[in-house]
Amino acid sequence: MNRLGSLLALLWPLPLLASPMIIATGGEQGIYHQVAKEFCLLANKSDPELQCKLQATSGSIENLRQLQTGQIPYALVQSDWLYQASRGLGPYASQPQPELRAMFATHAEPFTIVVRADGDITTLAQLKLAPIDMGLKSSGTRQTALALFNLLGAKEQDLDLKSAGNLAEALCSKQIDAYGLVMGHPNRIVLDTTKRCAIRFLPIEGDIRDRLLKGVKYYQRSQVPARIYPGNLKATPTFAIAATLVTNAVTPEADVYRLTRAMLTQQTSFNEQTYGYANLFHKARNKTGPVLSIDQHPGAAKYFAELKAAGKL
Repeated sequence: MNRLGSLLALLWPLPLLASPMIIATGGEQGIYHQVAKEFCLLANKSDPELQCKLQATSGSIENLRQLQTGQIPYALVQSDWLYQASRGLGPYASQPQPELRAMFATHAEPFTIVVRADGDITTLAQLKLAPIDMGLKSSGTRQTALALFNLLGAKEQDLDLKSAGNLAEALCSKQIDAYGLVMGHPNRIVLDTTKRCAIRFLPIEGDIRDRLLKGVKYYQRSQVPARIYPGNLKATPTFAIAATLVTNAVTPEADVYRLTRAMLTQQTSFNEQTYGYANLFHKARNKTGPVLSIDQHPGAAKYFAELKAAGKL
């Protein structure tokens, strides 16, 4: 190469390498990790230079902390924890995160109460006197359950709360009369329970559900889908939170737009064997709008605006 060619080679800008778009999820066996893995696969297929990658975590609370400290740029977070962190409520009163921005909601996670089919529990009120497992003390499930029990006139100290190591075994061996989970369906724990004993789900509906949802952005009407679990041929009404893909306001608009578009342009290829698939927000219009408990990032909003302009929203 001559001197001029060498000089031009030095001055010519090298192509920029995209930084990995890392998403904090949850445990590797959990629904958040599975769902994010599918979205990442679709994104990388659509945009091979994107480098969408996952980081396993303990869940929403850790994800919010990592977003706040800048350790990761993206995360899946429960809509109720997301709302509280953004507004500085509850455990986030001393450390609000107003910089949080939603991209889109991935799937609904119905609050699901599982009881034995041959058991005596038929109403929510009966749970106030029964041995039950409503998740670990600091878990999202426990906080969601307590919001429900407060409306039933029972505080945490009034309940016979257990912490079973194996929920399926504990329910079927009658150590507990019910367990509750915030979860997408199908769910491994529930499927494991059906292999040990017959189950059914307690409905949460009518006035109690209306009161729970009144004035609250992070809950929505939902149901445990029919015909996923043996013996449960009808859908069971309940309420749900929305698992939401989240970033911070400082994340460049172009990056968020690129990732959102790459994840959603091929969603018809989403793996139906993914746990939580039954509650996935399949249509684009269900991923945005009122289902989001905080403001949407401009990069994601741009993509959904394009869908609307094209008549696809």
